[in-house]
Amino acid sequence: MTYDVIIVGGSFAGLAVASQLRGKVLLIEPYKIGEHQTSACGTPLAVPERLGLMDTVLQVHHELVLHTPTYTEVVDVSDTPFCTFDYQRFCRGMASALQAEVILGRVLAWEGRKIVTDRGCFLGEIFVDASGWRAVLGNHKEGFGYRRRLMNFGVETVTPRRGDKLCFWFDPAVIRQGFAWFFPVGQGSRIGVGTYLEENHLGPRLDGFLDSLGLVRKETHGGYFPAALQPPTGENLFRVGDAGGQCLPLTGEGIRPTIYFGQACRSIIQEILNGRISLEEGLKNYRDYVMKHQRLYRALRMAQQLVVSLPPAVARLLLRLACEEISLSYILPRYMGFADPSSLKPHCAEAHKGHGHGNETVYPREAA
Repeated sequence: MTYDVIIVGGSFAGLAVASQLRGKVLLIEPYKIGEHQTSACGTPLAVPERLGLMDTVLQVHHELVLHTPTYTEVVDVSDTPFCTFDYQRFCRGMASALQAEVILGRVLAWEGRKIVTDRGCFLGEIFVDASGWRAVLGNHKEGFGYRRRLMNFGVETVTPRRGDKLCFWFDPAVIRQGFAWFFPVGQGSRIGVGTYLEENHLGPRLDGFLDSLGLVRKETHGGYFPAALQPPTGENLFRVGDAGGQCLPLTGEGIRPTIYFGQACRSIIQEILNGRISLEEGLKNYRDYVMKHQRLYRALRMAQQLVVSLPPAVARLLLRLACEEISLSYILPRYMGFADPSSLKPHCAEAHKGHGHGNETVYPREAA
């Protein structure tokens, strides 16, 4: 069977590309849409608001609390509030405008125009790797060992503890050269730990942190999340989301950039399918679009490396200085200006009515 576009991965990245994409499109995903959550599911409120997915929001947060061994800082983000949301409903909302054929299967091999899965073989003209950090279609020149050095790792669990603020801990007693988080989700919270080091055995660290809060671990989820951009394209391949290293270093925010770049990728692919540009031009346009944002990724990557390499006391001092009002007035607008949610197109079918652009393809607006 031959398709115009074959997309591997049916979470945020794959759905951002596939939703409303017109053509003969195949989406390959190992799990049912909305299952197998690995994300903490926190993002600026403007993202579900713009996508028409406000019914998936579990709690809105107007303050961020940063804990260190020597002080606690409360940051007012009421101008650009964050939220936590329900993963399953969010993904299924994104998929409500899906016109692609969906196959539940795993990729076994890929070469040229042929992809082999445990559900059969398929041919495609254009491929999109939205498979997450594993990048199953990546064919990176460097092996996983090299890419692992450009990734962070985190795990979390769900607890019945409620709260009204997003909280982060930067404390070596909790986790060395990493951070912990507390994300309230209405009737409970998601609590986890992440590390900037090449480490992936965080169960004991999570247990210790939960114990300090009087809680116990239940079912956990998590995994690697990138901390540096990867090449956005291959010969006939677009990489989106974690497969392209588009999660932001230092903060670990991945949903907003994933949807932002995913919609840009979708617009470019639609131009190719409509015959307006060639595949080669489309690959170049997407590559240029992603790499225009490289400065922010490099700056956050450098900040992350400073956290790892500086003495803890110095790192805490820099964090405190960054939380000063004069610093925040410079940092926050630039950080939030990246992947501006107001430029996103609605995903869910109902929200999309009246917001369409016909055959016009519109890229998400770039940050100033």
